[in-house]
Amino acid sequence: MKRIAITGISIECLERSPVRASYEDFSVHRGEQLFDLSESFIPGMIERLKAEADVQICPLMWAGALPNGLVEAAAYARLKGEMLAKLETEGPFDGVLISGHGALEVEGLGGHGESDYITAVRRLVGPRVPMGIAFDLHGNITPEIARAGTVFDALRTAPHVDHHEAGWRTADQLLTVIRKGLNPPNAFVPVPILISGEQAVTGQEPARSLYAGLKAYDAIPGMLDVLLMVGFAFNDLPWCNMAVLATHSDNAAAAAKAARELAGQVWSRRKEFVLSMETAPVKEGIQRALAVAQAQRPVYLSDSGDNTTAGATGDTTLVLRELLEQHAPDAVVAGIFAPQTVRSCQAAGIGSAIDLSISAEQRSLPCEPLTVRAIVEGLGSGEGEWARLRIEGVTATFYTSRVGITTRQQFRQSGIDPQAHAIYVVKLGYLFPELAEIAGRVILLLSPGVAGLDFPSQKWVRVRRPIYPLDADMPWDAEMLI
Repeated sequence: MKRIAITGISIECLERSPVRASYEDFSVHRGEQLFDLSESFIPGMIERLKAEADVQICPLMWAGALPNGLVEAAAYARLKGEMLAKLETEGPFDGVLISGHGALEVEGLGGHGESDYITAVRRLVGPRVPMGIAFDLHGNITPEIARAGTVFDALRTAPHVDHHEAGWRTADQLLTVIRKGLNPPNAFVPVPILISGEQAVTGQEPARSLYAGLKAYDAIPGMLDVLLMVGFAFNDLPWCNMAVLATHSDNAAAAAKAARELAGQVWSRRKEFVLSMETAPVKEGIQRALAVAQAQRPVYLSDSGDNTTAGATGDTTLVLRELLEQHAPDAVVAGIFAPQTVRSCQAAGIGSAIDLSISAEQRSLPCEPLTVRAIVEGLGSGEGEWARLRIEGVTATFYTSRVGITTRQQFRQSGIDPQAHAIYVVKLGYLFPELAEIAGRVILLLSPGVAGLDFPSQKWVRVRRPIYPLDADMPWDAEMLI
């Protein structure tokens, strides 16, 4: 009987964010609870393992959290310590599967959090136990990870719809290695390109054809997998860049050839990685929305600088203030993080009129104070407690927890029809599929904030230079790295 452990930590960390991820921000699953997971790569991993009669699935522990700032050192130490303890006490294992992300970063660690965790697992289980690791394509891979892991897989869609498939492929590779006794070589090529996920949506070029092209590498005899990582480009860290990782069953030269070739393709198309969706500065974007709202309703505006799905705080009120300034008659601003505002509304009660300083809890951007008269229209809970306010022609929802409004049901939970109003504002980058399906028009606002998309204008100190587009005319050739 082959015993295969499943574990992992998954979080996307934005170092510029003023908030920190505590232990309580993680949803921690232990033992049999892993069989009930619907998120992460684990359901796909389990489905593949269950097909094998001689495999014992050993679910240990998995911790996942919404995108956030850096993980508090104590929280990481606690999660890592418990997971390593379970690996040690419940082993030995014939293989280990890790459901990760690639953008785990820890306060004060001094290195890549994901690399620290994965290399710690490798040290504990020893050099001969195969390890399969699954990543989000918006994560980062380092040489340490490439050396520590055995087989790898990653998402191939953004917005993400293929967690199950990637988990399945990771487990399938691991089983192949175990059954055939392989020691597969890999080739890792960091590609010096710094782009956001919004510039590499897989339904648009060049990401569409680059990711579709991975199927050709799948068909190469002996090739286990080839990863194309967009990376997490918001962080000013040396390991943040695009990357390619190819793993072959037994042929190091074949892995190197595939990695070089794909990296070269990516580099040759670097200037095509642009924001392919409609974009506008905040004021202009709202003006456009107001002009077309009746003909193309609902218009969805994405407040990209405060994108909570990239780890931003979700506390800025710049777009709300601009809607009020332009006297928007029928708009919704969803998911502002402002715990004290919610408490004040709860104290006042539904139907009450209150004077509200709408930027009093804004931490991520400096702003002038603004007091408005608001009507408390609703109170409730779900993803934290919330208050729904009416401020002139704008409905705004405030939360005690950071949220990313990505589904229609989240609107409905706060008493808002996701299609009945003219304009909606969400704190995202690209619009998630469920909302994009109902939007008459989508405008990505190039708003300021800790998740701002104007990379060249930001201050970069630690990212490895030269790198495109910060160094737009730099030469580079993948051949020099292998």
